[in-house]
Amino acid sequence: MKSLSIKISLISFVVLIISFATVGLTSIKSAKASLEKEMTKAIVESVHATADSIRASNEKEFKMLETLAALPEIRNPDISLLDKTHTIYGAMVLDEDYIDVCILDKDGFAWINNGARMIPFSERHYFQEPFKTGERFQTDPFINKVTNAPAVFYSVPVYDENNKIINVIFCVIDGLQISKLSTNHIAGNSRPAYLVTLNGGPGGENEAYSELHSPGIIIASEKLLSPDAVLEEYTTESIFANAEATGNQDYINKLNAIKTQSSGVFEYKNDGETHILAFEHVPNTNWVAVIEVPYSDFQSDLNALRNKIIVYILLLTILAVTILTVVIMMAIKPLKTVKNAITEIATGNADLTKRIDQRSKDEIGDVVSGFNLFEEKLQGIVQDIKTSKDELTSVGDAMSHNVADTSNSISEVYRSIEELKNGIVTQGDSVSLTATAVTEISSNIDSLEKMIETQANGVAQASTAVEQMIGNISSVNNSVEQMASAFETLLKHTNSGVEKQQIVSEKIAEIERQSEELQGANLVIAEIADQTNLLAMNAAIEAAHAGESGKGFSVVADEIKKLSDNSATESNKINEQLTQIVTSVAEVVAASNESNEVFKKVTELIKQTDEIVRQIRYAMEEQNSGSKQIGEALLIMNDTTTEVREASHEMSEGNRSILDEIKNLQNATEQMKESMDKITNGANKINQSGNELNEIAPQMKSSIDKISNQIDQFRV
Repeated sequence: MKSLSIKISLISFVVLIISFATVGLTSIKSAKASLEKEMTKAIVESVHATADSIRASNEKEFKMLETLAALPEIRNPDISLLDKTHTIYGAMVLDEDYIDVCILDKDGFAWINNGARMIPFSERHYFQEPFKTGERFQTDPFINKVTNAPAVFYSVPVYDENNKIINVIFCVIDGLQISKLSTNHIAGNSRPAYLVTLNGGPGGENEAYSELHSPGIIIASEKLLSPDAVLEEYTTESIFANAEATGNQDYINKLNAIKTQSSGVFEYKNDGETHILAFEHVPNTNWVAVIEVPYSDFQSDLNALRNKIIVYILLLTILAVTILTVVIMMAIKPLKTVKNAITEIATGNADLTKRIDQRSKDEIGDVVSGFNLFEEKLQGIVQDIKTSKDELTSVGDAMSHNVADTSNSISEVYRSIEELKNGIVTQGDSVSLTATAVTEISSNIDSLEKMIETQANGVAQASTAVEQMIGNISSVNNSVEQMASAFETLLKHTNSGVEKQQIVSEKIAEIERQSEELQGANLVIAEIADQTNLLAMNAAIEAAHAGESGKGFSVVADEIKKLSDNSATESNKINEQLTQIVTSVAEVVAASNESNEVFKKVTELIKQTDEIVRQIRYAMEEQNSGSKQIGEALLIMNDTTTEVREASHEMSEGNRSILDEIKNLQNATEQMKESMDKITNGANKINQSGNELNEIAPQMKSSIDKISNQIDQFRV
């Protein structure tokens, strides 16, 4: 078992470790935040200093050119371009960075090399922009293939006294000068700034100059100052292209802020390492100063600080625990004396009259005093227990006898309860069977009631159908009666038609005979006409023979001849008409004969149909009589069904009342069963308690004896 001093030392060690670790972590976190803040501030200040130094350098070059442009001899349009060239060449000694300086006329021509030769510059931006806009202009750094070195062009317009642009002055300086200015400002572990351009056009023109192809080209950096730098690769690296190559969309989005914001700082991750990037636009240019510093540059200082804090924490913890352990051991030394005294009391003859000497007045002395008071109190308690021991023994003996009697009584009660429970269970089963039977009867009554209801509906529907059928039969019977009457009338009319058709046939036959007689008479008339014609011819002949005396007779002969001819003509017409009449009469006779035959067949069919209608009428009369008998029977059945349905309903209501009473009886039986279960459970518990008392009584007596023996050991 570990001693108290070891436990206190371990607890103190853990508490100190946690406390120092908390302080250390808080210090490290605070130091990290402060370091990051200072690092960010240093980066921002460095990039600002870079942008400002480049701005100052540009301003110096422009000021030099504007000073030259303000000279009276330069502003005088009457002075030749060559003389002006000699004047400005004297300024080259004023700036060691000058590679060349020229003055252009309004057509873009200039003398180079202090008047050695004249060449055109009209296509160059550094001529066009100042001449058109009247503003300063500078190019991005590019490789000047004339000098085969990086160069930057600065140009300003020259105004005459009338404020009219007459010339443009430009100078060429070393293109690496801005790289030198950029690298003068560092952050982190010697991380120099660099410069990018947002111009998207060429830095120079024609065959003598390379071109920039996209914004973001690095135009000044430490890399460009390296002796190993390849001139062909100068100003071709783009930070935007580099960002696109990483595929880091967050980095790309943040880097695009350079295009729209004048300055800023942001963090990004690349290849798992966090970087800080700060940027600031160089005033009056499209150049941007940039510094990138990885977190690892200042993480090393933070790691060193963290390691020192950990070492200090461990050393302080060990020192504090050592001192605390010594103090604790000295403080708890008096407790050993108390422990020895208590052990002596515990291992002796249980002499409660002994006391521990109190020598110290500190907390340990208070513990000793408290223990003596406790022992004195315990001595009084043991004295009282000894006094009660004999009484407890007598009570234990009496309790053993009473427990035995109680156990026997409980057993009798338990058996009676079991018998009563069995009777109630049997009664409950009988009630359940009765309820099941009554429920089944109720279900059958419900089914019977539904069947009766169905039968009643069927009888009602059948009655309705029979009534409709009787009505239909009556309607059909009336129709058949009307049909029979109509057929009788039709038969009478048909017979009358046959008789009249016979009369018509006879009349037509008589007309046929009369037509034949008319034809004979017409033949006689034709013969008379022929004879009259012949007589007229003879009279004409005789009149011709008589001469003048026969002229009157000749006239008569002519009239007779005309009459004969007319008679013959009319006779022919009559003959034709009579022929047609005879033909028509023959056709009418044939049609009349056919009509007679048809009338005979129709008469036969009407007689047959009349006989069928009479048979249908007799059948419908019989069916009407039978349907009425069926209707009367259905009415009787409907009345009977109604009575049965009412009786079934009364029986169903009575059965429901019985079922409700059975349910009440079941509920009462269940309640009795539950009550008996509770009584049985209570009796079981009482019985178990009695059995346990039987078992406990001897144990209690034994325990009382043991307590008596133990109490007797105490010396009070």
